[in-house]
Amino acid sequence: MAKTLLIGANSTIAQALQENSNREFICLARSEGNLNLDGDLSELDDVTDINGLVYFPGTINLKPFTMLKEEDFINDFQVNVLGAARVVKKVINKLKEAEGSSVVFISSVAANVGLPFHASIGASKSALEGMARSLAAEYTNAKVCFNVVAPSLTETNLSTNLLKTDRLVEASKERNPMKEIGDPHKIAKTIDFLLDAHNNWMTGQIIHVDGGMNNLK
Repeated sequence: MAKTLLIGANSTIAQALQENSNREFICLARSEGNLNLDGDLSELDDVTDINGLVYFPGTINLKPFTMLKEEDFINDFQVNVLGAARVVKKVINKLKEAEGSSVVFISSVAANVGLPFHASIGASKSALEGMARSLAAEYTNAKVCFNVVAPSLTETNLSTNLLKTDRLVEASKERNPMKEIGDPHKIAKTIDFLLDAHNNWMTGQIIHVDGGMNNLK
């Protein structure tokens, strides 16, 4: 049975996916935002029989624009975009062999909604979404689907500092149209659906699992 490769498998949403899915997973678990793009990815050389990939590593680097350094933009781009690109390069031929595979990237509502202090993360996630659409177009004949899940603020290890007090939690809920903070299990269910490449007809899509924040006022 073909397996799904999880990059950043110890992230909160990745763990929720593993808890609630019947799929078989191959896990490359590194701290979110701390993936060694050279050393760790050598572990993928021996991976075989896969028909799915989810790339979880990401960053939440929120600063006023005047406090952002060039290194912030570079680091966010390396983790969110170059990391995903390098993983796909490593395994794309193996995904093509499955004759029906699915790749899912994790973006952010900040790629489409102008949010203060999100200049760097918004730029990198927008680039990730653009890359996903291009790859979707390039690999349609190979039956490899590329889609993106774009949550708003979700309760994860990365967002701990943004939700560390009751006041911050309530303020975050108030900004959301449904007055909720994202549930990692709900995000995971969407990812699980997209991984079923044989039963869905979707590629090149950005799925906004965000309580309506992307398009409701």
